[in-house]
Amino acid sequence: MKDADLIAQVEAEFKRGGIREQHLVADGWHLDGLCDGQNIYVDPAPAIVESLLHEVLHRRFPTWSESHVTRTAFRLLQKMDGPTVRRWYRRYQRMAIKGKRPHKVDEFE
Repeated sequence: MKDADLIAQVEAEFKRGGIREQHLVADGWHLDGLCDGQNIYVDPAPAIVESLLHEVLHRRFPTWSESHVTRTAFRLLQKMDGPTVRRWYRRYQRMAIKGKRPHKVDEFE
């Protein structure tokens, strides 16, 4: 199957709806999403917190390699329990300044 065909099928499935943004609680796991066969549940907190940890580590430790930052952010997220992840997510939501226009990135280091 070509990627364009797959994207079209996935888009059609997405349009069916039944998508909920909701915190997901699972012992020992941080679930970003879940499909129960009918409904899709998406919890933005783990992905946002992992990205936040990643970028904060870059700022705090600018000489660390990308792979070291990635591994460290993932490890820190795994050590957080559900309430801690949600607390970080709520802090992020309060602190983040919402940009009105896209931020152009000219280069990657």
